[in-house]
Amino acid sequence: MAILKSIPWKSIWLASFVMMLVVEVAWAETPPLPIKRLDNPTRVKVLAAVAGLIILGFAVVLLTWLGARVTQRYRNGASYFRPTPRPGEHDWAAKPLMPPEPKPGEPNVE
Repeated sequence: MAILKSIPWKSIWLASFVMMLVVEVAWAETPPLPIKRLDNPTRVKVLAAVAGLIILGFAVVLLTWLGARVTQRYRNGASYFRPTPRPGEHDWAAKPLMPPEPKPGEPNVE
């Protein structure tokens, strides 16, 4: 019984009243959404415009991604973006023209 006397009943009643008021306000009738207040032809136009904006957004993202990819490949030096360098005056033969000197202790291979 000492436990029941120590509980602050006034604050419990106040809290329950506030909770019931909040629930009542939450369950109150809310006005319809702005899109629901439009007539059907206007609603179709608005939804088509929103769908068009979403598709355009995806197209912008895709084109940005492709442009970044081409730019990165160009900067990293993919060979098909550069012309083939022309051979120089001495590039007609493989290097070295003289065979290497054999190391001491190795047989002379010719």
